Amino acid sequence: MILARFLGARVWILIAAILAAAILVPLSNLALPADHPLHVPSYLVPLFGKYVCYALLALALDLVWGYCGILSLGHGAFFALGGYAMACI
Repeated sequence: MILARFLGARVWILIAAILAAAILVPLSNLALPADHPLHVPSYLVPLFGKYVCYALLALALDLVWGYCGILSLGHGAFFALGGYAMACI
């Protein structure tokens, strides 16, 4: 309950919207037929995942660098290692 008091109503609405999008994008790819107007093509699902991954990296670097004033090269290193590992598979 401490977290509910700390975060405002707008933040909870944003979290719910992000979770809904994370559930609805793959579901609309799998469940809806290809001629449906809400169908998401197969090539867009990993593209959305990449955008979310880049946004997560940017947010993490912004928080660490902006609030703490520390340039964290660890975030970039782990992101690069993950990209290298995915390219090798």
